[in-house]
Amino acid sequence: MRKLAFGTLLLIGTAGAVSFEVSVGAMSQDPSGYVEYPAGTGTRADLKGTLGLGRETRFFARAKVEIPVLPNLYLQYIPMRFSGRGRYSQTLTFGGTQFQANVNLDTSVKIDHYDVGLYYNIPVPGGVLDPELGLNVRIIDFQGRITGQEISTGNTVTETKSMTVPVPMLYGSLGLNFGMFSLIGEARGIAYGGSSYYDLTGEVRIKPFPKVFLGLGYRYENLRLKDVSDVNADIKVSGPFGVVGVSF
Repeated sequence: MRKLAFGTLLLIGTAGAVSFEVSVGAMSQDPSGYVEYPAGTGTRADLKGTLGLGRETRFFARAKVEIPVLPNLYLQYIPMRFSGRGRYSQTLTFGGTQFQANVNLDTSVKIDHYDVGLYYNIPVPGGVLDPELGLNVRIIDFQGRITGQEISTGNTVTETKSMTVPVPMLYGSLGLNFGMFSLIGEARGIAYGGSSYYDLTGEVRIKPFPKVFLGLGYRYENLRLKDVSDVNADIKVSGPFGVVGVSF
């Protein structure tokens, strides 16, 4: 009975110390790089010059749950979707199709992110520094689509490549807190088998009210795939973002 009462009190005390942070924002995303499918035999299609993809603005959301003793939880959803019209001066191979040269290509690329991370706060005396270390799994929902005229028949053909890839990444963050003003940097990354993925974020945050914060920042991502699901790619997405959130 005493053990049960002690466990109940411990659980209540732990729950009372749990903190939450939720934010939503908008990000300007500027893509660059290339996609090649099939790997090694397809055309290295430049995202800007060949596929005609340009800057897009998308909303995103993130949440953090910090729990004493147990690992903290980081959740994030970042949609990335680009579409455009391009043209290539030579024949272009994507999937099982050769597209005619100098003909308009209607294209789209989706690289949606779903993050689930577990991390610990590293205690530092003074309260100014707030480092975090942990592991992150990013699920990438990728789709590339090209519509154009097939070289041998002249018919309009659409080729699509879709894949969902879970990517384990190391996670680290460093916050500098100065009361109502703070600086936050986050890094995620992994490299293996010739492929690599890096995601770097810097944010300036102010708190106009005790539980409300506003942030401005910049994100840079670089995804390199070497024959992953028959795809080679070197994709960079970067741009500024703004967020509004609450912490309690």
